[in-house]
Amino acid sequence: MMKRLIYQTALIAYVNAICFRNFRPTCTKISEQYNRNIIYDSDNPYVSHDRLQRLLLLEGKWNKYIQKHYSCLIKLRKTSSKRKMYLIIDDTVIAKPYSKELDLLSWIFSPSDRQYLYGINVVFVIWTDGQTRFPIGFRIWNKHDKKTKIDLAMELLNEAKKTFEVKPSYVLMDSFYPAAKLLKLVRKFRWQWIAKIKSNRRVDSIQVQEFFSYRYGNHIGKLSENIRALVVKDKDNYWATSDLSLQSSEVKHYYRNRQIIEEFHKILKSELRLEGCSSRESIAQINHIYFVLIAFCQLELFRTMKNIDTIYKVRAVLFDCVVPKNLNWKLNILSFA
Repeated sequence: MMKRLIYQTALIAYVNAICFRNFRPTCTKISEQYNRNIIYDSDNPYVSHDRLQRLLLLEGKWNKYIQKHYSCLIKLRKTSSKRKMYLIIDDTVIAKPYSKELDLLSWIFSPSDRQYLYGINVVFVIWTDGQTRFPIGFRIWNKHDKKTKIDLAMELLNEAKKTFEVKPSYVLMDSFYPAAKLLKLVRKFRWQWIAKIKSNRRVDSIQVQEFFSYRYGNHIGKLSENIRALVVKDKDNYWATSDLSLQSSEVKHYYRNRQIIEEFHKILKSELRLEGCSSRESIAQINHIYFVLIAFCQLELFRTMKNIDTIYKVRAVLFDCVVPKNLNWKLNILSFA
């Protein structure tokens, strides 16, 4: 019981530090801020550097923790909203330019940065209704492993189906992910998908860039392995969807919601210091990702309950607060890991 309380205190300190302060989340800095009552918890007034370090190296079931405490973000919308709901697949690079000893690191091309970065490649799947967001989970891709990023995305979709029992209107993905086996899995779940496709993707055995003779158009045909899809062209951009009933404008309109995961990545990196863990241990890097996701979910839940537009606005107000003395802020860590 005492050990559980010790780690609860450490987790409160770590997550609150990520939520409300914009410094590099080192164990020394977090301990200093917490013990000065800037990051505050009335029942546990002290946390040491060593305690935080042990937390980072703890083998915890953090995915189940997030599911237990924050999947209510999905349930809030299941009954109260008529908005369409989406699962979005994407990956990002956690840049680690000065790290050399981690076995998770490799050189990866980052489309958003338009360059190769040395870091950790993470595949995310998030749920959203266009307003509220919830991370279904993540997988770390290592180029030395047998599993591809497609395989990891499929694992996360399985988790969304079996663990969270979501029923998305569409699964959205960029042009990297619509491999035949992934699209078949989506249809096996009786979900629909919308994906951007590359100009050399074949539809009815012809490259899509050669299929359309006009700047705009649509066609119902077959992609690889006889996957029937509606293909839409808009200038040099191409999309495909399993929902053959959609109009071209609807395909493009729904696909725009994929941008939500780009904002999700931006919040994790710029606001919650996803790239800020300096530990040389792989388990610590993975745990830090989980703690950042806990912080994101906590802020998203607080934002939703208080009807605040964005997480940016929440943090702008809370930077000057002693947490949670000046707020009705509640970090529920009664049932730990």
